[in-house]
Amino acid sequence: MHIQAVVLIFHGSRDQRHNEQAKALAEAVGAGYAFMEAEPKFQGGLGIPMFITNGEDYRKALQVATVKSPPLIRWPGFVEYLQSLGAGLYIFHGPDETGEIKATGLPVALLYGDPNIDQAPCVEMAAPVLLTRGYIYNKIEERYSRCKAELLPPLAEQPEFIDYLRRTIPLMLKRHSPA
Repeated sequence: MHIQAVVLIFHGSRDQRHNEQAKALAEAVGAGYAFMEAEPKFQGGLGIPMFITNGEDYRKALQVATVKSPPLIRWPGFVEYLQSLGAGLYIFHGPDETGEIKATGLPVALLYGDPNIDQAPCVEMAAPVLLTRGYIYNKIEERYSRCKAELLPPLAEQPEFIDYLRRTIPLMLKRHSPA
């Protein structure tokens, strides 16, 4: 029996920090990696889209992915993982086209969209809900710098998130892999 390799499909960026952290995250969970907007592109295997919410980029990745899993925000235990961080504010890329960010019940702000980061309350600790560092993390850091909050690192730098993925990817493969 041929066992296909698991490949995590990320956005990809001109910012190499994103690409390097995405690669390291995939390797940490024993998977390969591919990008939509950088090299290497997805060439086959059990491709899982790695996007937080159901936005345009996720939908593009879903078209090429072989594992038709939902965005991370709808993975079992993901919202609970975010809650466990204990942040006073969770900052997402946005916009919240489908209402799934608001539906988490978390105190949220969006870099793009409403409730917007520029009007967000200042808290002691905020969690950018991003997989990696890079352009978007930097924008959040810059726009929320008016507050003296501790910004948590991106998910790829959190050992507990890597453990979460190790536990949850097999479940997503079981539920969403092609027959």
